[in-house]
Amino acid sequence: MHDSIHMGMNVRNIRRLQGMKQSTFALRLGIAQQNVSKMEKQKELPLEKLEAAAKVLGITVETIKEFNEKVLFNNNIALVENSGQVVHPVKDIIEYFKGELSKKDAIIERQRKELEDYRAGRKKMIKPASKSSKGLRSVPGKRSTR
Repeated sequence: MHDSIHMGMNVRNIRRLQGMKQSTFALRLGIAQQNVSKMEKQKELPLEKLEAAAKVLGITVETIKEFNEKVLFNNNIALVENSGQVVHPVKDIIEYFKGELSKKDAIIERQRKELEDYRAGRKKMIKPASKSSKGLRSVPGKRSTR
């Protein structure tokens, strides 16, 4: 093993990449959350702890030992290791959120046009269907007809 490898930090980073909370990880390991916190602060971990962590994370002990966060992000490498979970490369994540923002922009634009139509009188406001006018508020600047 290389001297700069921090096993606990590698476990923590992999756990976080998989979206797993410390409390969930602790529960699956059968230990207290505080013990997970201590484990993730340790530079060296006994093989038994590494094996247990790897099993819970659905990866190999070698993946924990060789994990390099900088390589993962700098080279947009996906982390896929017997877990069935994929951490998407940064470009894919950016594209996903661009698409989500475009959808929201389209909704905002549609609502902006509707509002303009209401204000210009091209569209009438739809009132809720009720027998009485109780609960309906008057529009500022308009006379109440009650």
